[in-house]
Amino acid sequence: MTDDYIVDATGLTCPQPVLETKRVLDEGLAGDFIVRVDNLTAKENVSRFARNQGCEVAVEDKGSDRFDIRVRLDSESVPPQKQEEILACPAEEASPQKGAVVYVATDTMGTGDNELGTKLMRVFLRTWIDVTPGPWRMIFINSGVKLTTTDDEAVEAIAMLEERGVEILSCGTCLQHFGLEDKLSVGKPTNMYEVIESLNQASKVISPD
Repeated sequence: MTDDYIVDATGLTCPQPVLETKRVLDEGLAGDFIVRVDNLTAKENVSRFARNQGCEVAVEDKGSDRFDIRVRLDSESVPPQKQEEILACPAEEASPQKGAVVYVATDTMGTGDNELGTKLMRVFLRTWIDVTPGPWRMIFINSGVKLTTTDDEAVEAIAMLEERGVEILSCGTCLQHFGLEDKLSVGKPTNMYEVIESLNQASKVISPD
């Protein structure tokens, strides 16, 4: 029995843990390996990325926000030809264009008066509930992550959008910066790699700034 192939991503900032995982898959270095991370955001991002590549994922909690993520390509359920496609990641390179991405980089709308900006942002989010077609994804960056965490009115509107099938992503590094990792109330944390992929695949990008 050989030792596990381990990708030590402890101490790495977003999006490096995901990129290291992608590197192993791209280069075919291992079909069954462990990614070691030391924060919740990296755990979520690596796990979601690996699953999106068709891999099985099992997470072992090592305590103190340290996790071993076992990534395995299931040879029984994935045909050999498909395995080669997944390892090469062509689906990401040639994926068809998706719908609109709403890119929210602040918790207020417009400049001038912050109180007015807060009201306008909440109206902006609520109005999307009745817009057809709705966006494919909403991405919250920088102080925009406060809308998915501490702003109850915004969270309520965003949750309704999520129920309608809109994918809600909040920057993991931004959540960490503001000390809001444990306060995420709607959607999932994301990383810069996924943000760039989303913008690349979007039919258009809409920003309320």
